[in-house]
Amino acid sequence: MGIHGRWAKAPIAREQRTLLAPTLDDVVAHNDEVRVLDEILRSLDWSKWEQHYSATRGRPPIHPRVMAGIVLYGLMRRVRSSRVLEYMCLRNIDFLWLAEGHQPDHSTLCHFRNAHEVELRGLFRKVCTIAMTLGLIRLGEVGFDGTRVKASNSRYGTRGREWIEKKLAELDGLYTELLAEARAADQQDLFEPSTGGLVSGPLADAQHRRDKLQAALGELELIEASRAANGLDPKTAQLPMTDTDSRVMPNKEGGFAPNFTPTCVTDESGFVIDADVCNTVNESSETLPSIDRVIDTFGEAPDSLAVDGGMSGGAVLAGIEDRGIAAHAPVVSNKPGADHPANRDDMRTAVSEDMWAELPLAPNQKLDRTCFQYDAEADQYFCPMGQTLHRTGTETRGGTKWTRYRSDSCAGCPLASKCLTVKVKDGVSEASALAAHRGRTLRRSEHEAVHERVAARVATAQSQPHRGERF
Repeated sequence: MGIHGRWAKAPIAREQRTLLAPTLDDVVAHNDEVRVLDEILRSLDWSKWEQHYSATRGRPPIHPRVMAGIVLYGLMRRVRSSRVLEYMCLRNIDFLWLAEGHQPDHSTLCHFRNAHEVELRGLFRKVCTIAMTLGLIRLGEVGFDGTRVKASNSRYGTRGREWIEKKLAELDGLYTELLAEARAADQQDLFEPSTGGLVSGPLADAQHRRDKLQAALGELELIEASRAANGLDPKTAQLPMTDTDSRVMPNKEGGFAPNFTPTCVTDESGFVIDADVCNTVNESSETLPSIDRVIDTFGEAPDSLAVDGGMSGGAVLAGIEDRGIAAHAPVVSNKPGADHPANRDDMRTAVSEDMWAELPLAPNQKLDRTCFQYDAEADQYFCPMGQTLHRTGTETRGGTKWTRYRSDSCAGCPLASKCLTVKVKDGVSEASALAAHRGRTLRRSEHEAVHERVAARVATAQSQPHRGERF
């Protein structure tokens, strides 16, 4: 068999003229999602959009339905850049079909998106609502996540408080000097009074730089306050000087640099139904606002929300439940499971001695937290020996309320050495140190019950097939 018979022959030679050429409509499948979007857009009233256009000067504009369709379809296809949209309108069949052969450049697309930001947001809501009515978007299960993108700022283009204050002091001195020179020149210029005022030339430049540094110092103070609230040293705060909206945070590939954290919510079909960009390292604080926007857009809450471990804080999970949404997150419950050796019907009874060796240990090689059962009705814990840990007080850490529980029955307990952490000093035996110990202490978060419910939900058989997709 010759080489020409081995491979499939091209159906149409590139240079061949055809009598019945296929139309652009022929090459787009009848069930393609771009057709659905086009039908939805054609059903809407565009009269308010059309009022923004002038028909008396310049070339005839591309209808806003076409331009809005390109932008929205780009969002559906995860295309954000106006330059990439320009390329798609020149090369991709579905974009060519939707644009009806129009080929707007990236500047036109960018200007349209900026000029109609409010209208596009409302249009996005309408299109999503209609798509949900048609069953294309399903709010049964949605997922929230974020990533990291670099800001338009060099990793070395950041400054701290000491540098900014030093430059401000230098500029204050320069400004005072230039102001004195300007006043002296104005007094000597008796025949040709200045028309530009005192603040001009080098003086205006110095004032402008001083104003920028003063604004930068204000931004830095906000960063310092945020770091202090998160238990970090505010003195090490750095402000990006080129893109001051960005923040120094870890890169995806390692190291630190000015970055942003974009977030999005997608439904089961992969539609992006909400997106935003924040300048925080942990996007967990954006979870609830993002879900609220979804509820506002669609008029209803999703049945469930899948998030990763970074968004599984107790306050976030509690907020999700408060909105009537079932949360799915990779959380660990401190409640002993069904096969746990400390799980028993009567918490006041001791775990049998033959099961002591099977009681799990924490990383510090002491009895794990799961060895203690909580009685919600009595608001107290029971240790593996059936002794009570009573409530002794509360404290607030990181914005979360914690309740302390302590046992006063640890003296002489056969499991004391496996349960209590003691420091043995010279001349004191371990037995004496254990006997003098105040007792095992546990802390319970105000959101502990939420974690237990979410952990139980994720562990169910119905949740198992999707855990890999979610987490």
